[in-house]
Amino acid sequence: MLYDEFKADVMEKMANRPNWSRKGQFVFNYIEEKYGDTARYVQFIDNVDCFYNDDEIERFLIKCYCHLKDLKTI
Repeated sequence: MLYDEFKADVMEKMANRPNWSRKGQFVFNYIEEKYGDTARYVQFIDNVDCFYNDDEIERFLIKCYCHLKDLKTI
């Protein structure tokens, strides 16, 4: 899977997120649900967290993608 495909999947799902969910919160939870501990790894090891800061979504997605690619899970 290419990064653009990975990002498009997340963004497509985010477009239909519940009203109560912030964008970054949704992105974090979606990746955590779909890819296991990847979101927590990026949050704690790479120190990139979009849960409360929507401005970090792009960096967070890039780090998650790189982590998943290193694990050869995508």
